Amino acid sequence: MKSRGPIQKRKIVFSTVATLLFLVVLEFGFSLFVGLTSSRLSGMIEDYRTRWYGETAESLLYRPHPYTGYVHQQDLNINRHGFWGIDLPLEKPEGMIRVAAFGGSTTEGPLAWPRQLEVRLNRRCDGVCVQVQNFGMGGWTSADAVPAMALIASSYSPDFVIVHFANNDLEPMRYANPAVDYTHYRRSMDVNEDVPGEPRLRKRWFDHVDALAVGVSDLYVYAKLWGAGSIPTRANLHRLTAWPFETLSQPSALGIAIFERNLVSIAALAEASGATMVLTNMPMLTEERVGVAQSPPEHLQLLSEQNERLRQLATKHGWAFADLEKLSAELTPHFEDAIHVTVDGERIKARGIEEAMEASGLLANTVDKGQAEPAMPAQ
Repeated sequence: MKSRGPIQKRKIVFSTVATLLFLVVLEFGFSLFVGLTSSRLSGMIEDYRTRWYGETAESLLYRPHPYTGYVHQQDLNINRHGFWGIDLPLEKPEGMIRVAAFGGSTTEGPLAWPRQLEVRLNRRCDGVCVQVQNFGMGGWTSADAVPAMALIASSYSPDFVIVHFANNDLEPMRYANPAVDYTHYRRSMDVNEDVPGEPRLRKRWFDHVDALAVGVSDLYVYAKLWGAGSIPTRANLHRLTAWPFETLSQPSALGIAIFERNLVSIAALAEASGATMVLTNMPMLTEERVGVAQSPPEHLQLLSEQNERLRQLATKHGWAFADLEKLSAELTPHFEDAIHVTVDGERIKARGIEEAMEASGLLANTVDKGQAEPAMPAQ
């Protein structure tokens, strides 16, 4: 019986060549189509390739922090501590009211509710009498805020500390046996930092293959954009800073207790600094809107329960409370996804916090200088 080895080898070679030719034709056709029909998509592909695989690739918008996990890289909009906003002097000017605002991605940003609250509160006085420091950081939980409050915010002598954590804590809370310091969830930022202040993404063998494919194929880059968005999976902030684990369907009793303890710790640090604690909950999109990503019903239910938990904690500990969930209907046109809002939405959230502070009597004789009744003329 004759050996069929050579025939099989020829088939394999033919199949391989045919596959390579097909991919080349497909790549050429895709690149030609994009070049002729969509300058926007072509630009997105090139931006992605340059940002994450060019000469300055692997640099990150965040840097590891020894106590808070991570903060932003300093630039024109980021202060020396790694947060949005300008650097303020440690010593508070006489007559100035300072507010420290804590939260995750729903708090950070140059036009987020801390900035809008600062604008609103300064309308109550003659000139500038309020400085709101934004200590929001995307992905942060209440556990990350505790050292930031102790080591950074308290140094600036805040008069109010506003806490806007709800959604991000739901993941570490839904663990069967959580660590009291959240180390079951949070890990040191998984990056290389041979030079202080210059963290770079780690490269494994498959990252080299990925980089080669990105360099030669627009179609491959498009597939990555479509599948993972504008940030590659290896640079995803959650992946770099959190351990992967299976979560329970509901927060564990210990997880709930640790969350409360985190908030109590922030409140105690605020009180030690002479500041008043203001707690908030989180508005959310519950209606379907075309083109707006919405969370699954089970997640919205978890967030609703977390909001109620925050209401009860505020009552239990005597904290001022801004019930932002009640603004959800008003915010519906302004949601960009299930919990993030546009600038107009941020203004509404700021108004809700201001109204809650006013209702609690926190603004009387502090920032209401501009609303005081005019003095009677001398007789």
